[in-house]
Amino acid sequence: MDEEVQLKNIKEFLQNYNKITDDCFSQCVYTLSQSRLTGEEALCASNCVQKSKFVDQKCMQAFIEHQQQSMQKIIEDSSQKQAEQEAAVVESNITDTENKEIVKQESTE
Repeated sequence: MDEEVQLKNIKEFLQNYNKITDDCFSQCVYTLSQSRLTGEEALCASNCVQKSKFVDQKCMQAFIEHQQQSMQKIIEDSSQKQAEQEAAVVESNITDTENKEIVKQESTE
């Protein structure tokens, strides 16, 4: 199972890397006649990669916060349902006890 998760993570990383590379290349490289990037192209590519990393980090941070809020709500809802179930059991026990007392009183009369 761990191998599957690791392979999935590597695949996702490579897909993201390829997407960023393709996007930044398309946005920043203007001339293919030279073997090296121009200063402007290199700066553009560097800024593009940094911006992509920043956006990915912000998205991940927002996702984590959302997940934490969702989990907190699930925990709160679960606790509330458990409390309601416990209250219903207590109420049922009280009702059963009261009914037994009534039956007991009627049988002794």
